[in-house]
Amino acid sequence: MSWNGFGSLDLSNVSEGSGSSRLQKGVHHVKCIEAEVVSTKTGGKMIKATLEAVDGTGEISANFNVANKNPQAVDIGMRQLKTFLVAANHPNPDKPEDIASLKGLECNVVVDLGKEWKGDDGTMRRSSEVKNFKPAGATAPEGSGNSSDLDDDIPF
Repeated sequence: MSWNGFGSLDLSNVSEGSGSSRLQKGVHHVKCIEAEVVSTKTGGKMIKATLEAVDGTGEISANFNVANKNPQAVDIGMRQLKTFLVAANHPNPDKPEDIASLKGLECNVVVDLGKEWKGDDGTMRRSSEVKNFKPAGATAPEGSGNSSDLDDDIPF
């Protein structure tokens, strides 16, 4: 590898990166492009689904706790997963069996800002997060949905 300075860069045969931005507040029609079971920091398991806007405006992850020492976290995660599966018309939302069956599912997601958290640099931040799932034909009222969609208190 050689580096002859910025002035010698030739990008004529390099394609632009498409980049990916996080979905912002609102209702978005999404498609699940990836789903996997991952371990949590506390030894639990969660399903991480990567959802991409069908119109290409960005993506967001939805995480569903399925094994956790906190039973309330599992209850919330299971209800969220079932809501996603039903909204996305999964062929068997009661017993989805194969994690691969989530890939390709489409629905609408209601996105809003999550709770504040402290970044590694000490700065307080708020990121957009999935608040609810709706069938692809459903629309939400102005402002991203009703208050129950937006103000869920997750106990952890």
